[in-house]
Amino acid sequence: MKVNPVLHRILIKPDTVAESDDLIKRAKAAGLHIELDKREEAAVETAVVLRIGSTAFKEFGSTAEAEGILVGTKIYFAKYSGKDVKENGERLLLVNDEDLIGVITDE
Repeated sequence: MKVNPVLHRILIKPDTVAESDDLIKRAKAAGLHIELDKREEAAVETAVVLRIGSTAFKEFGSTAEAEGILVGTKIYFAKYSGKDVKENGERLLLVNDEDLIGVITDE
């Protein structure tokens, strides 16, 4: 199954939080499940753009390309935005173009 965004929506793959805390790793190894999201206090999250709807950013007089947003671009998006969808068992998000906050570059 393939999800294709329509209109002003953008399909993204949210980044996952790496388990870096040794205590949490040991607790999980002992069979304890601890739900911990280190980004919980953050207002934004990061993701990679997978597909872009045909009218993304047109309402703002622009295009995805003009905004520097292409497939594979790493972006910041508003936390709690979008709709969860599944593609081949993987959790993805469909977000509105206005929910993208910034483009992450190496520069």
